[in-house]
Amino acid sequence: MSVGTVTTGDPGTQAAVTNSGTENNAVLDFTIPQGAAGTNPPVQLLSAYSIPAQAGTASTPLVFDRTGVSYGAAAEHTANSPDFTITQPGVYTLAFSGSFAPGNGAAFPLNVGITAQLGGTDIPGASAQHTFQSASDVASLSFTVPFAVTTAPAALQVVGAGTTFLYSDLSATITRNGDIPTT
Repeated sequence: MSVGTVTTGDPGTQAAVTNSGTENNAVLDFTIPQGAAGTNPPVQLLSAYSIPAQAGTASTPLVFDRTGVSYGAAAEHTANSPDFTITQPGVYTLAFSGSFAPGNGAAFPLNVGITAQLGGTDIPGASAQHTFQSASDVASLSFTVPFAVTTAPAALQVVGAGTTFLYSDLSATITRNGDIPTT
């Protein structure tokens, strides 16, 4: 006995084995159906941004004045609000960037930082900071970090730290990557 041909059949058809040889010298030909085409899960993301300069102080959430692109229902944002609501458990990525400068009357050196918080708790790795030495300094602060949401709804905010600062050109994009792995 030997193997003859192996052919890919159409999706949904039955596998088949036929003998193209003789009864005493079998040559087995196999037809194996092709699997069904896979599909990509739908994209679920939300972006928000803010262009005009706004004043910030310690422990104050940053306000995003506009909601940009929104696909799916995994995250929500209301314009002119610092609050993002994560509506589905899962694994997410938060990408944040913005421009920061000292506010009026700031004392130098001035340390300004930002941290993303989920339900009031800092998200590990979701922070950035800069120490300003003069009133003319401007810094771009950014981070991109994955995080898990085990219970929904969950509140997400980006919170500032520093005595007085200005922020502008904010951008935040929240992308749902998928379910939390079970293993």
